[in-house]
Amino acid sequence: KDNFDWDNKQRIKRELLGLEMRIKQFELYREDIRGLVELTVGRMDMYHMSAALLLAFTLAFMVKGRWHHGELPTWAQGLYYMTCCCGFSYLLLAVWLAMHASVSSHTFGVKLLTRFVRLPIATADELDKARMRIADFEK
Repeated sequence: KDNFDWDNKQRIKRELLGLEMRIKQFELYREDIRGLVELTVGRMDMYHMSAALLLAFTLAFMVKGRWHHGELPTWAQGLYYMTCCCGFSYLLLAVWLAMHASVSSHTFGVKLLTRFVRLPIATADELDKARMRIADFEK
């Protein structure tokens, strides 16, 4: 009976260690997902900030970038304003896409953490397998 009790305690320790190792493994998975999401969100926030600054500069060039009367031909001024408007629209699109990518990445990270990489919880069957009854001593 003493050997049975010792074996039972060792088996329970082994089962608990296995559960703890599974929890640590899933914590590492969750940490990896958080790292990837933070990398993407941080990069998109940097793109968002730099594109917003360039957007402000482009708008300043369009509004305040004027020449003295008769300095440039009309076709050159038209080309200048067309280029500024194209740059403005491109940068506006870049700001919107960077914001959308940041929000989408964060949302997908939350979805992964809450639906797919949840911490493992021992089921009733696993807990039943871990315990022994005194009736098992006689087998």
